[in-house]
Amino acid sequence: MGYTATSIRVAVVAAAVLVSGALGAADGYAVPSARVDPGVGFSSNAYGTGCSYSMTVPVNASGKVTFWDKKPGENPPIYIGSADAVGAIAAVTWVPQREGIRQIYAVQGGKRSNYTIARVHRGYGSGGYCFAL
Repeated sequence: MGYTATSIRVAVVAAAVLVSGALGAADGYAVPSARVDPGVGFSSNAYGTGCSYSMTVPVNASGKVTFWDKKPGENPPIYIGSADAVGAIAAVTWVPQREGIRQIYAVQGGKRSNYTIARVHRGYGSGGYCFAL
């Protein structure tokens, strides 16, 4: 039995439909699997404006993850950055821009993680030599 051009085209289209359906299903289940870890602040309870923190979130699927910062009760949120998940973790650098109580979260596949509450004070210094009072 030989293959015709039509039978090959049908097989290729069927394979493409199956693959795109599987990828769409994987995206539907992509979700941050825990709260965002905003990194270690100078003290255990405060972060500083202008300071840099390595922020991570565990995820259950590969793909793009976006990170957000908002004041409770206010919109819109501040975009922190985005990263591709690598080894079930996505990471960005967070440089807090505003003082006060902040709700930090991540979004993957249209699903939002629970909020992590971070207290942000005025930062003194820069980068790794930065602290908050």
